[in-house]
Amino acid sequence: MSSMGDVNIWRYKVILITNDLFDIASRLRSVNDSYRLYYNTQKHRYEVHNAATDALEFVLPYDELDARSVEYARYTSVTNAEALFEEIERNNAKVEKQMLADIAENAACSIEKGERHDSK
Repeated sequence: MSSMGDVNIWRYKVILITNDLFDIASRLRSVNDSYRLYYNTQKHRYEVHNAATDALEFVLPYDELDARSVEYARYTSVTNAEALFEEIERNNAKVEKQMLADIAENAACSIEKGERHDSK
């Protein structure tokens, strides 16, 4: 973290990161020119803020800056929102289908146990 400036955004002390070993700060701007990378010294995490809106866009789920950070930014980018929502819907449908199958199997087992109990 070489070129940095201290900034107080909202209630948290954050450090603006403009240069880093793997150029993550500049690579994030290739995903969205308004993205700015900060390190939150109170929460010990990397955050990406939108310079245009002063809003926290997302928190990087990694302790280190590397290529995963840029991939995560691409994945969560608004331009990918439709694809992300579709993926969430597919996953939800899969989970729901599995839950219904489990319920049906449990019901069948309960009925079978009840029939065995009644025949004794």
